[in-house]
Amino acid sequence: MEIQELRIFCAIIDQGSFKNAGIHLGLSQPAISQSLANLERKLGEKLLNRNSPIQPTSIGLELLKHARYVIESEGFFTNQLTKMKHGYLQTLTLAVDHMAANYYSPQIISEFHKLLPEADFKIIRMPAREIINAVKSQQYQIGIGPFQKGMDGLHTVKLLTEESHLITGKDNPMLKIYEHNPLEFLKQTILLTSYLDDLDERPSKKKIRDYFKSSWQVNDINLQLKLIKQGIGATFIAKPFLTSDEAKSQFVILDKIPFALIKKQYGIYILDKNLSVNSISKFINLMQKTVLKI
Repeated sequence: MEIQELRIFCAIIDQGSFKNAGIHLGLSQPAISQSLANLERKLGEKLLNRNSPIQPTSIGLELLKHARYVIESEGFFTNQLTKMKHGYLQTLTLAVDHMAANYYSPQIISEFHKLLPEADFKIIRMPAREIINAVKSQQYQIGIGPFQKGMDGLHTVKLLTEESHLITGKDNPMLKIYEHNPLEFLKQTILLTSYLDDLDERPSKKKIRDYFKSSWQVNDINLQLKLIKQGIGATFIAKPFLTSDEAKSQFVILDKIPFALIKKQYGIYILDKNLSVNSISKFINLMQKTVLKI
């Protein structure tokens, strides 16, 4: 079966007659009749009841389902092939951290959609350490988050310097201890973090979380903040989250702790081979221009 024969078969049924199908497709009525005859000969089955209006036989009805699927698939593939010829991908995949998800990505993606409306998106939020692995394994094309160790083999584009502050909730019952002995406060406090590395893989240098009573891995930043509001633990949070009046009324920045402020380079990481893809390069350029304005 040829796709043109399937297209003609569908048109006969959709248009209700051989004549209307010919007009719809720009073909003569004899060409329409010959195409259907060829299709019925190949299948060895009658496909249409030539009454008025024309109706498919039971075999014809099954073929109609198949034909519509084939035609739709061909249209989709042709569309995607056109995108690829122009340097666009079928889907632009992003792995972003909580700051990008809440502050940068919505505006960037809105602007990018205006620039390239044919581009599709697949976006997932995950901890920064997992983003690096997701990009390296080619599960996602672009990562947006703080720069960390283990980024060898990735092309990086710096956007800004991220400041993260150690905070706790104003209802934390341990705050009285913090006022007199900040380090003792840490010994009695749980650190909420989005990623816990393997103890066996850690270097000998002491980690920040070793100063705390214990550490809980809580990947969702919103859940972290809800726990902290309930007086449970402390966490590091990016500065933009602390600028609202609501945040100022609910959280305390633990600035008496020596490492309460952590600064990291923040930006995009990507495999070198993806830099030449038009949609990816355009997205990176737009990200560089827009983040500084937010």
